[in-house]
Amino acid sequence: MSTKNTAAPGRSNLELGDAATMNVGTTAGTVAAGDDARFSSAAPWVFDVASYGAVGDVKTATDGAISSGTAILTCASGPFTAASQPVGKYVIVKGAAANGVTSLVTTIISRQSNTQVTLAANAATTVTGALVIWGTDNTDAIQDAVDAAEAYLAAGATYAQVYTPPQPHLIAGPLNNSKSGNGQIVFGVYSTAANKPILEFRGETDGAAAVRHWEQTVPQISGSAWISAGVFASTGAQTTNINADGNPAVLSGPNEGFGYGVSALYSNIMPVIRNMTIMTTHSSFGLTYGAANLYGCANAHVENLGIGTLGTVASPSTDYSSPGTFGTGLSVGLLLPAPGNNANVIAKNISIGGGYTYAMFITEHAVVDRYMALYCWAGLVAVGTYAGSVGSVHAMLVLSASIEACTNELYIMGAGSSGVGPIIDINQLSTESGTPNIAGSSAAAMLAARGVVRLTGLFTESGVSVGNPCGIKLINGQAPYPVRAVTASTTVRVIDEVLLVDATADNVTITLISAASTPNQYTIKKVDASVNTVTIDGAGTETIDGATTKVLTAQWETVTLVPSGGNWYVVS
Repeated sequence: MSTKNTAAPGRSNLELGDAATMNVGTTAGTVAAGDDARFSSAAPWVFDVASYGAVGDVKTATDGAISSGTAILTCASGPFTAASQPVGKYVIVKGAAANGVTSLVTTIISRQSNTQVTLAANAATTVTGALVIWGTDNTDAIQDAVDAAEAYLAAGATYAQVYTPPQPHLIAGPLNNSKSGNGQIVFGVYSTAANKPILEFRGETDGAAAVRHWEQTVPQISGSAWISAGVFASTGAQTTNINADGNPAVLSGPNEGFGYGVSALYSNIMPVIRNMTIMTTHSSFGLTYGAANLYGCANAHVENLGIGTLGTVASPSTDYSSPGTFGTGLSVGLLLPAPGNNANVIAKNISIGGGYTYAMFITEHAVVDRYMALYCWAGLVAVGTYAGSVGSVHAMLVLSASIEACTNELYIMGAGSSGVGPIIDINQLSTESGTPNIAGSSAAAMLAARGVVRLTGLFTESGVSVGNPCGIKLINGQAPYPVRAVTASTTVRVIDEVLLVDATADNVTITLISAASTPNQYTIKKVDASVNTVTIDGAGTETIDGATTKVLTAQWETVTLVPSGGNWYVVS
């Protein structure tokens, strides 16, 4: 394991220099001259990963070249200097692994020059102009800091902080299930009968959730960063691991693989992740680890977090041009506490740059403030039930979400308790998609879902769809008034409310969507004076006041219909 801090347990100088060792002043509880006043001298609750041997030395190059079947990596820019000591460090070469796995992860075993090194494994794919990332493996050092923080909590403290300096730290160790979770860095189980402690994973600056610019040729790595070198060798290996130990993540608390989050069983802890960047290895099939799995924790507070895979958007490497391929795998970027949690789940200022099957699992009681997801198969997952959890009963609220270039903007995972829920309100879901879509794990889940979603942005109104009849009300945020003019036969849209029908050219039929679960009501008005009719027809065998159709014959004749029991009824 890494070298431990030799000073007083849990205390560190927090990178403040020798004169501020341990941040201890001349009198207990004071701050010595020159120390950082943000931290008191009596700070045994802060566990700086640097004090346990962690080194933030990750480097990147964008001109990597390696041939299939060989282990010689070259970078013409000459980054492999003798001073940088690359030998023995872990390296990620994007694109050099097998199809779908994408990223070759190995170690550097020798250095020939500033431009050439030899790797411990051969490439499976020839690449040029590849992104290369390398650095010291900090798995043991960071885990040592977490272990020390948990020992401090076990001794009776109520709060401990694992602090990461504002540098990029590589984590290349294997998944660890020793604390009833499935992560490279793990924290353990806390009794439901005891006081709930707070374990915070903290970095510097509020800018960790900075969004990658569309012209960037490197990933967005901001401030205090953990960079994972973990990726599965196949979809089969990923599925086997999830079935055995639950969803894998760089940081994992006790999870569903060990019964936590299942049937309302929780580890009685409040994890906090604040001011951190967690990046994971890029896989075009979504075979990467997630950033954090908090599913088995009773509460969670996540704030100023940026996550995503180590892909890039700018040419020539457009790793996110087909987000549907991430659905090949089962990666989950961020899992919040399971349904049934202790009613304190906060996610604030979260950026997910893409590369995951499911960007984030949001669960009941959660409040999400400023959320962004790009380039994932599902941009936001509302959980009714998952992995043996109880069914959700309470609602979740998203104040502002920007979801772009995802196959499904909103995805419903399982039905809630007694077939009702999940219940989700999204005040503003902004997207630029031509086909914004709500889908779900089953038709039953879609039917059970409830709530209101206000769609904004430059979406195409005619492209809005739901995978199955759905209980979520969609509001057209593009239109100041929900009115659509119609001149030919059509089916009502899920975002329609009022249809003004001009039948001058011919008879018009307005076909309703299924009344089985929709929360919509429709007002239909014939606005022309012709003898042509407007016929309103229920979906399939569904009726309107017991009849198969409702016909409007006179100008200005209006009908308002509401769904109930799988049929439509006229209320005005």
